[in-house]
Amino acid sequence: MKKKHHYHGFFKKYQNVYLYIAILVGCGLCMGIILSNYIDVNDIQNLSAYLTTIDSNVNKYDYFISQFFLGILFILFVFLLGTSIAGIPIISFVVFTKGLQIGFSCALFVATYQMKGIVGILLTLLPQVVFDLLATFLISASAIQLSMYIVYSCTNRERLDFRKLFNTVLNDIFICFLIMLVGAYLKSTIVIEFIKLFNLM
Repeated sequence: MKKKHHYHGFFKKYQNVYLYIAILVGCGLCMGIILSNYIDVNDIQNLSAYLTTIDSNVNKYDYFISQFFLGILFILFVFLLGTSIAGIPIISFVVFTKGLQIGFSCALFVATYQMKGIVGILLTLLPQVVFDLLATFLISASAIQLSMYIVYSCTNRERLDFRKLFNTVLNDIFICFLIMLVGAYLKSTIVIEFIKLFNLM
């Protein structure tokens, strides 16, 4: 009797993968903080402009569309990586770089603004990365799981229900699109106002 392989809801089926992703993000974050210590003071001053500077005349609708479009591209890119056998190490690297960017940005805030930088992290950086991280966790876990199923199918010569598998992954992609939609809306509205407020402090 053949053993049946089930593809359950994304919270339960991905719990071990989430832990793996969290470790990668945490390592990337720490690495970003460490690497920031080796940056020249003048470079920090130049890079600090990218943390909070925003055009006061920015078109919020255009900014929303661009952020949402970039989010969709990222989700589809990670998903496509999951359709290959070599997807797992590449996805792992992408997740690690996400943590690296966040850690570097946090260190840059503190190095540039000292104690005020902590306010900057909470006020401007955190609202931007929360939804990005949620979508990254879900799509990365889904893609890694998909890649693992493909590897299992190839090595064991056992046919899996790929139709059901892809339908479930597509559900995960749809949820990620919704997360990115909310995140893009917040970035183009509340976060922009928070950044302007921080620049006035």
